[in-house]
Amino acid sequence: MDNVMDPELAAEMVKLLGQELKVVRSQLREAEQRTGTPTSDVISTSAQSQREEALRTEIVTLKVENASLRQEISRLQEPTANMPLKMESDPSSLAAQYSASMDAIRKELADAIKDKNTATLEKEKTDEQLAELTSVREKYRKLKASKRECQEVIDELRAQLELCIEEREQRASEGKVLRSDPPTFFRNTEYPTVGDQPNPGDIPMYSPIFSMGIPRTARTHCRCDGTLRLERDVVMFARSGIALGLIVRPTHQYNPQKNSGAWVRVRPDIELGQKKDLCYHDGHGWKYLGTYERTGESFLLTAEHTKKLSNPRMEAMARDTVLFRDLIPPSQMRMVERMYWDGVLEIEMFGIRRIAYDQEFAKQLFERRKDLPKNAKDATFTGNKRKRGFETDERHDFNRQKPSTSVVKEESSAS
Repeated sequence: MDNVMDPELAAEMVKLLGQELKVVRSQLREAEQRTGTPTSDVISTSAQSQREEALRTEIVTLKVENASLRQEISRLQEPTANMPLKMESDPSSLAAQYSASMDAIRKELADAIKDKNTATLEKEKTDEQLAELTSVREKYRKLKASKRECQEVIDELRAQLELCIEEREQRASEGKVLRSDPPTFFRNTEYPTVGDQPNPGDIPMYSPIFSMGIPRTARTHCRCDGTLRLERDVVMFARSGIALGLIVRPTHQYNPQKNSGAWVRVRPDIELGQKKDLCYHDGHGWKYLGTYERTGESFLLTAEHTKKLSNPRMEAMARDTVLFRDLIPPSQMRMVERMYWDGVLEIEMFGIRRIAYDQEFAKQLFERRKDLPKNAKDATFTGNKRKRGFETDERHDFNRQKPSTSVVKEESSAS
């Protein structure tokens, strides 16, 4: 402390003040004695009075200073009296002071650690809430962007549909649209039979694998305008046999990768006047049915007959309408089905007629095939031994088109 003085120094000051006071008192006594002696004939009465007055003044001043010094000594001794004296020879007192100091430090340290842990927990909780909020904001942003993209696709679809409707109305106004249905087509179409046409159930299959294409060795022996690879959902036959068929397909297809989604006109699997070898999947495996040619112009399925189609058949038509279906949400696929039911999208048909059976092409479908039993290979030609070679005069065309992979279901009510 600043106001604390050493006790020894204070004692020395008191001694000095006492000695000075004794000197002043002795001087006063000497002065009194000189004023009372008869031998003071030199000093005048006036001088003596002045000296006495000066001494009295000095005495008063010394008393005042003495009182002030006493007060200062008392003020300095008060803090010293209140402070405990350090006893270097008392180890228990030092240990107690050290223990009390350490307890206070430990308490302050524990409080500081507790405050720090509380602040850390609050910070972690705040960080978790902030991360959750950021995640929610990111999900909301993605959902908003996805909704905007879906809306853009829907707007594009509507614009393309309006163009399709305008085109359909224009064609209808020009009188170029022919409408019919499968029963009417099979009833009104005449066709010559190709000998004894085989029963579809007796035709052996060259592959039970659905994803199996036409072997390359067989394609090199095709002597017409190419091959057709059609599933039973695409082509339907008359009840009288496989000599006359009908290919069903959508008029337009939606391509989501073209110009951010565009409707394009579907090209026919076989052009008018072409002849192609037909490989047909009957639900169990692939079979070669013969060589077919297109019978005439295409026609549109009537709205009444479209509404009679079953749900599975319409789903197949919708799948064939949309390209790259993995880029289209299920809601839009259902919307495409609804467009067929409402008559916005239409179904196109054209007939095919069996004109020949290529023995060499059929033979090559079974050549070097280890996945078929031997009896299946032997049964390939039992029902067609009388047909040798190719039954038309068509030459081999090396610029033939690729097989079709359209998907439309068979119209079972055709007769």
